Amino acid sequence: MQFLMDCQWYWVPLCLLAGAAYGAALYGWNARRGTKGGARRGKALVLLTAARVLTVTLLALLLTGPVMKRKVTGHERPLVVVCQDVSASITESERTLPRSIEELEGRWEVVYDTFGGNSTNIAAALTKAADRYAGRNIGAVVLLSDGIHNQGPQPEAAARAAGVPVYTIALGDTTRRRDAWIGTVRCNRTAYAGSELPVEVTVRATGLIGGAATLAVSTGGRTMATQRVSYEEDDFAQTVTLPIKVEQPGLQTVTLTLTPIATELTTANNSRTVAVEVLEGRRRVAIVAPAAHPDLGALKRSIEANPNYEVQMAVGQQCAAALKGEGLQGFDMAILHNLPSDAEWQRWVSALPRELPRIYIVGERTDLARFNALHCGLEITAGRHLMEQVGAAANGGFTLFALPAGMGARIAALPPLTAPFGTYRMAADAQSLFYATVGGQATERPLMAFGSMEGVRYAYVVGEGLWRWRLHSYLMNGSHDDFDQLIEKMVVYTATSSRRDRLHVTAERIYREDEPITLNAEFYDDNWQPTNSPALSCTLTATDSGSTLSYDFHPSGTGYSLGLGTLSPGRYHLQARTSFGGKDYNWSGAFVVEAYNLEQLNLVADHTLLNTLSQTTGGTMLPLDSADLLPQLLADRDDMKDVLYTHTRYTPLVSLPWLLVLIILLLAIEWAGRKYFADNLGNQ
Repeated sequence: MQFLMDCQWYWVPLCLLAGAAYGAALYGWNARRGTKGGARRGKALVLLTAARVLTVTLLALLLTGPVMKRKVTGHERPLVVVCQDVSASITESERTLPRSIEELEGRWEVVYDTFGGNSTNIAAALTKAADRYAGRNIGAVVLLSDGIHNQGPQPEAAARAAGVPVYTIALGDTTRRRDAWIGTVRCNRTAYAGSELPVEVTVRATGLIGGAATLAVSTGGRTMATQRVSYEEDDFAQTVTLPIKVEQPGLQTVTLTLTPIATELTTANNSRTVAVEVLEGRRRVAIVAPAAHPDLGALKRSIEANPNYEVQMAVGQQCAAALKGEGLQGFDMAILHNLPSDAEWQRWVSALPRELPRIYIVGERTDLARFNALHCGLEITAGRHLMEQVGAAANGGFTLFALPAGMGARIAALPPLTAPFGTYRMAADAQSLFYATVGGQATERPLMAFGSMEGVRYAYVVGEGLWRWRLHSYLMNGSHDDFDQLIEKMVVYTATSSRRDRLHVTAERIYREDEPITLNAEFYDDNWQPTNSPALSCTLTATDSGSTLSYDFHPSGTGYSLGLGTLSPGRYHLQARTSFGGKDYNWSGAFVVEAYNLEQLNLVADHTLLNTLSQTTGGTMLPLDSADLLPQLLADRDDMKDVLYTHTRYTPLVSLPWLLVLIILLLAIEWAGRKYFADNLGNQ
């Protein structure tokens, strides 16, 4: 054990000297007075002086901030993580933990977690357990489940990556039942009025060989197509494609129905409903750049992944000349990559229609002085034209639209972009979706931001190299979904500008029933500046039932937000309203909440999967009626032992309670002494 101080050593005698001086000043003059009390008086003075000197010395030493350094040895018991499946396929009786699980708590540290609902993601449950308790002495994971896995990646890889033995307790019934159901449904979620929409449906059945049913697809209460399906095998699966024609623009619900057979276990899985947005026509996006760049192809592919948009490229002077004559008339948005790069491009960009939404991508070829002259909401001041590598850090306070859960962290893990080095100044009403990080340190510089000017939205990405994001996203996730969704949200938000709509509510067109719904809104004052000073309310009407609920939006940033939580499946109509300057403003829209109960599609337990998880990780699968063997199986493991650890602990002396007690005791001794020897000391 050592005592450390933040000051020089000579402060110790100085503190002692201060205590002695204080004691001498308080009691020293008493020693020169008459000797009333004799030796008794002398002993009293020594006692009181010593108490005061020690008290003042201790207080002075504590003011120097002394710290006690010592080695601490401890132990950590093995941790058992119990993951319990509470999905819809688990019966109420199986949701009660076996007594053997409670017995684990007496021998090891046990923590509990649940997973599942209308769908089951066993891989996510195992990954969550490993990540949450990383660095702890995890002895084992106990998984109570029926093995029905219908969402997310295969759990075997997640179990191996966790690096701990997984003991599974098998729930559910593996008996194949007589049932038919509608499995996977595939169709485009957007279509154009008057077009034909193919709907691909997988029909499955077990134990119904020789039976038959009719598959019907309907929309707007009208049957559009039917097909006869014969169950030719005991374990039957067939994919059927039914084309339907969509006529009216707007949100449409497509219902698929499979006629039931009397001997089926349940008919709840014989119908599915999906939502389709029918559009009048595509939106046109122009991507303009002074030279070819890999970013352009990445942007084009991501934007065209949404069938609502078509992209026209304009690269170099020849293509730009064609667009100059057209002036981008007929386009809904422009993406300007590395522009302006010279005086000619600056004149062209300045001549774009003011009501045209645009996205600026600032890169190495961007002339920063000419870019600043556009007054687009961002100014970059740089002494020399230098570039640097910058990463992304998600802004948790961004309110204009919502990213899917976890996307912000995944984008932050992508390779850096190449951005200009300089001083950045952003318009007050703009919001950054991502900040730039330099050398791994977050800054307040915008990397991807959004704003508006006179009711027209704009966005900018300060950095080139987006093509690396798209490739790396595929390497991380096995698909381009993260990058495509990010670009889609950026384009959709920016392209929906309208100078005529001073009130606008941003909402997805389709939600799942297990997905929390958050609405964002904007209102512009007479100067087309965003404001949230007027109260904004809305009415939400369930079209199917006719029930109506009223809500109030809450100010958030320069706009509004409203959390609706999760809603029941169905179609909803939203009417928002506010008053400003003696005028009323309204906005109306609709969205659909889809049923999402994957548990109804398959009720047969998969104990083979559970056994595989256990075997590949060194654990054991136990039937529910043999769960009492679990404590002994864990006790027999050689690695279920306490972990000893030693670390250095620094404790400020001022936080030690016994020092406070000592100081109070010294003051109490002095006070009692003064009272007891009052006659010998005189008036103090």
